[in-house]
Amino acid sequence: MLERAKAAAGIGTDSKAAEGHQPAPSSFEPLPNIPGALCWRPLGILDAENCGLFCDEFKAEAVPEALVLIDFSKLDGLGPAGVGLLAALQKRQRAAGGDLILFGVRPKLQRFIDSMGFGSFFSTALDQRSAVEYILGVKRDIFPLAAACPACSSHLGLKGPGRSRCRVCKAVLTVLPDGTIELG
Repeated sequence: MLERAKAAAGIGTDSKAAEGHQPAPSSFEPLPNIPGALCWRPLGILDAENCGLFCDEFKAEAVPEALVLIDFSKLDGLGPAGVGLLAALQKRQRAAGGDLILFGVRPKLQRFIDSMGFGSFFSTALDQRSAVEYILGVKRDIFPLAAACPACSSHLGLKGPGRSRCRVCKAVLTVLPDGTIELG
Protein backbone atom coordinates (compact mmCIF):
# COMPACT_ATOMS: atom_id res chain seq x y z
CA MET A 1 0.00 0.00 0.00
CA LEU A 2 2.80 2.42 0.89
CA GLU A 3 4.62 1.60 -2.36
CA ARG A 4 1.44 2.32 -4.30
CA ALA A 5 1.00 5.72 -2.61
CA LYS A 6 4.66 6.58 -3.24
CA ALA A 7 4.34 5.58 -6.87
CA ALA A 8 1.21 7.72 -7.32
CA ALA A 9 3.05 10.69 -5.83
CA GLY A 10 6.19 9.97 -7.88
CA ILE A 11 8.38 9.27 -4.84
CA GLY A 12 10.89 6.47 -4.56
CA THR A 13 11.26 3.57 -6.97
CA ASP A 14 9.18 3.18 -10.09
CA SER A 15 6.90 0.41 -8.87
CA LYS A 16 4.53 0.90 -11.83
CA ALA A 17 7.19 -0.25 -14.24
CA ALA A 18 8.10 -3.13 -11.94
CA GLU A 19 4.46 -4.26 -11.80
CA GLY A 20 4.05 -3.76 -15.54
CA HIS A 21 1.08 -1.41 -14.98
CA GLN A 22 1.46 0.98 -17.88
CA PRO A 23 -1.50 2.58 -19.62
CA ALA A 24 -2.22 1.36 -23.10
CA PRO A 25 -0.93 3.69 -25.80
CA SER A 26 -3.34 6.37 -26.86
CA SER A 27 -3.42 8.42 -30.00
CA PHE A 28 -3.81 12.04 -31.03
CA GLU A 29 -5.27 12.78 -34.44
CA PRO A 30 -5.82 16.18 -36.06
CA LEU A 31 -9.41 17.00 -36.98
CA PRO A 32 -9.57 17.70 -40.71
CA ASN A 33 -12.57 20.07 -40.47
CA ILE A 34 -11.11 22.31 -37.76
CA PRO A 35 -7.57 23.69 -38.04
CA GLY A 36 -5.53 23.31 -34.86
CA ALA A 37 -8.00 20.89 -33.26
CA LEU A 38 -7.05 17.43 -32.01
CA CYS A 39 -8.93 14.26 -31.13
CA TRP A 40 -7.37 12.31 -28.23
CA ARG A 41 -8.26 8.64 -27.91
CA PRO A 42 -6.94 7.42 -24.53
CA LEU A 43 -7.00 3.69 -23.85
CA GLY A 44 -7.14 1.83 -20.56
CA ILE A 45 -8.03 3.22 -17.15
CA LEU A 46 -7.54 6.85 -16.17
CA ASP A 47 -6.81 6.58 -12.46
CA ALA A 48 -4.18 7.59 -9.88
CA GLU A 49 -1.74 4.89 -10.98
CA ASN A 50 -1.29 6.19 -14.51
CA CYS A 51 -2.61 9.75 -14.32
CA GLY A 52 0.88 11.21 -14.58
CA LEU A 53 1.61 9.31 -17.77
CA PHE A 54 -1.64 10.47 -19.38
CA CYS A 55 -0.88 14.04 -18.28
CA ASP A 56 2.63 13.96 -19.74
CA GLU A 57 1.31 12.54 -23.00
CA PHE A 58 -1.41 15.20 -23.22
CA LYS A 59 0.96 18.08 -22.50
CA ALA A 60 3.48 16.78 -25.06
CA GLU A 61 0.89 16.60 -27.85
CA ALA A 62 -1.65 19.36 -27.19
CA VAL A 63 -0.69 23.02 -27.10
CA PRO A 64 -2.74 25.05 -24.60
CA GLU A 65 -4.56 27.03 -27.31
CA ALA A 66 -5.78 23.87 -29.05
CA LEU A 67 -9.30 22.57 -29.07
CA VAL A 68 -9.14 18.95 -27.89
CA LEU A 69 -11.91 16.38 -28.23
CA ILE A 70 -11.48 13.38 -25.92
CA ASP A 71 -12.95 10.08 -27.12
CA PHE A 72 -14.11 8.11 -24.08
CA SER A 73 -15.29 5.08 -26.10
CA LYS A 74 -12.08 3.10 -25.46
CA LEU A 75 -11.58 4.25 -21.87
CA ASP A 76 -12.28 1.29 -19.57
CA GLY A 77 -12.40 3.14 -16.27
CA LEU A 78 -12.08 6.47 -14.55
CA GLY A 79 -11.01 7.26 -11.01
CA PRO A 80 -11.18 10.42 -8.91
CA ALA A 81 -7.62 11.35 -9.92
CA GLY A 82 -8.65 10.99 -13.57
CA VAL A 83 -11.56 13.40 -13.11
CA GLY A 84 -9.16 15.79 -11.39
CA LEU A 85 -6.74 15.49 -14.30
CA LEU A 86 -9.51 16.23 -16.79
CA ALA A 87 -10.55 19.30 -14.77
CA ALA A 88 -6.95 20.56 -14.65
CA LEU A 89 -6.47 19.98 -18.37
CA GLN A 90 -9.71 21.79 -19.17
CA LYS A 91 -8.65 24.77 -17.04
CA ARG A 92 -5.29 24.80 -18.85
CA GLN A 93 -6.91 24.74 -22.28
CA ARG A 94 -9.56 27.36 -21.51
CA ALA A 95 -7.07 29.74 -19.88
CA ALA A 96 -5.13 29.87 -23.16
CA GLY A 97 -8.18 30.14 -25.44
CA GLY A 98 -8.58 26.43 -26.19
CA ASP A 99 -11.19 24.00 -24.95
CA LEU A 100 -11.75 20.38 -24.00
CA ILE A 101 -14.84 18.45 -25.12
CA LEU A 102 -15.65 14.91 -24.00
CA PHE A 103 -17.57 12.58 -26.28
CA GLY A 104 -18.56 8.92 -26.32
CA VAL A 105 -18.82 8.87 -22.52
CA ARG A 106 -20.43 5.65 -21.31
CA PRO A 107 -23.37 6.08 -18.90
CA LYS A 108 -21.43 4.45 -16.05
CA LEU A 109 -18.53 6.89 -16.44
CA GLN A 110 -20.93 9.83 -16.84
CA ARG A 111 -22.65 8.86 -13.58
CA PHE A 112 -19.25 8.74 -11.88
CA ILE A 113 -18.33 12.19 -13.22
CA ASP A 114 -21.73 13.47 -12.04
CA SER A 115 -21.28 11.92 -8.59
CA MET A 116 -17.92 13.67 -8.25
CA GLY A 117 -19.69 17.01 -8.81
CA PHE A 118 -18.34 17.65 -12.30
CA GLY A 119 -21.49 16.83 -14.29
CA SER A 120 -21.90 20.31 -15.72
CA PHE A 121 -18.21 21.26 -15.62
CA PHE A 122 -17.23 19.53 -18.86
CA SER A 123 -18.57 20.14 -22.34
CA THR A 124 -19.87 16.82 -23.64
CA ALA A 125 -21.26 15.44 -26.88
CA LEU A 126 -22.77 12.11 -27.85
CA ASP A 127 -20.27 11.38 -30.63
CA GLN A 128 -17.48 13.02 -32.60
CA ARG A 129 -19.83 14.28 -35.31
CA SER A 130 -21.99 16.08 -32.73
CA ALA A 131 -18.91 17.59 -31.11
CA VAL A 132 -17.62 18.89 -34.45
CA GLU A 133 -21.05 20.32 -35.32
CA TYR A 134 -21.14 22.07 -31.97
CA ILE A 135 -17.66 23.51 -32.48
CA LEU A 136 -18.36 24.72 -35.98
CA GLY A 137 -21.43 26.55 -34.71
CA VAL A 138 -23.84 24.73 -37.01
CA LYS A 139 -26.26 24.03 -34.15
CA ARG A 140 -25.00 26.51 -31.56
CA ASP A 141 -27.96 28.91 -31.86
CA ILE A 142 -30.48 26.23 -30.74
CA PHE A 143 -29.38 26.04 -27.11
CA PRO A 144 -30.37 26.81 -24.41
CA LEU A 145 -33.67 25.18 -25.30
CA ALA A 146 -37.01 25.37 -23.48
CA ALA A 147 -39.06 22.26 -24.27
CA ALA A 148 -41.55 19.80 -22.80
CA CYS A 149 -40.64 16.34 -21.52
CA PRO A 150 -41.89 13.72 -23.99
CA ALA A 151 -42.95 11.46 -21.08
CA CYS A 152 -44.80 13.82 -18.72
CA SER A 153 -44.98 17.18 -20.57
CA SER A 154 -43.26 19.07 -17.76
CA HIS A 155 -41.02 22.05 -18.57
CA LEU A 156 -37.36 21.29 -19.40
CA GLY A 157 -34.53 23.78 -19.57
CA LEU A 158 -31.82 22.17 -21.72
CA LYS A 159 -28.37 23.71 -21.93
CA GLY A 160 -27.01 21.58 -24.77
CA PRO A 161 -26.98 18.22 -26.52
CA GLY A 162 -26.37 15.07 -24.48
CA ARG A 163 -28.17 12.98 -21.90
CA SER A 164 -30.21 14.24 -18.98
CA ARG A 165 -33.18 13.38 -16.78
CA CYS A 166 -36.56 14.98 -16.37
CA ARG A 167 -36.76 16.45 -12.87
CA VAL A 168 -40.42 15.51 -12.48
CA CYS A 169 -40.79 11.97 -13.87
CA LYS A 170 -37.05 11.04 -13.85
CA ALA A 171 -37.21 9.81 -17.48
CA VAL A 172 -33.84 9.50 -19.22
CA LEU A 173 -33.70 11.89 -22.17
CA THR A 174 -31.33 12.16 -25.10
CA VAL A 175 -31.06 15.63 -26.56
CA LEU A 176 -29.70 15.65 -30.10
CA PRO A 177 -27.66 18.54 -31.53
CA ASP A 178 -30.64 19.67 -33.64
CA GLY A 179 -32.77 20.10 -30.49
CA THR A 180 -34.76 16.87 -30.89
CA ILE A 181 -35.57 15.19 -27.56
CA GLU A 182 -35.86 11.41 -27.39
CA LEU A 183 -36.63 9.06 -24.51
CA GLY A 184 -33.77 6.79 -23.52
